[in-house]
Amino acid sequence: MLLKTNDPILKQVSEPFDFEAEDAEELFTKMRDVMCENKGIGLSAIQIGIPKRVFIAGDPDYPERVIPFFNPKIVDTFGEDVYYEEGCLSFPGLWVRVKRLSGVRLRFTKLDGDTETMKFDGLTARIILHEYDHLDGTLYTARANRFHLDQAKKNLKKINRLRKKNAA
Repeated sequence: MLLKTNDPILKQVSEPFDFEAEDAEELFTKMRDVMCENKGIGLSAIQIGIPKRVFIAGDPDYPERVIPFFNPKIVDTFGEDVYYEEGCLSFPGLWVRVKRLSGVRLRFTKLDGDTETMKFDGLTARIILHEYDHLDGTLYTARANRFHLDQAKKNLKKINRLRKKNAA
């Protein structure tokens, strides 16, 4: 089940994932299925009501290539500030211009329990930063400036009115 816009759980800070007490493979599979089914490119465990420090990223058309990130920690961010329209599976249809740095270095634990540190940039870095925010209970709408958020909400209302009109 995918949590939606006003669910207070989305603003909770997630707890570390415990590899000894929890089934990493089961959680990853559940998250990947939900993300791919909803055609997303990233998903945090909190978005399916599981407040654990886990997120995934990848192309929904290639589920076998989706990467899980358990207990991630941002080591460093770098690059230039870049505006880009972000969406979120928990906010269907709401596309908001958000400014983020173009790169991130992340330490995370893989599905097999090994820890790794990697650099990411471009869209992958943006996905990671967006999903990482979810782990801390920060929504992408809070990262947007007021003008861009208001503009996005107006656009969504307009689209919903058109959908309703066309459905009639």
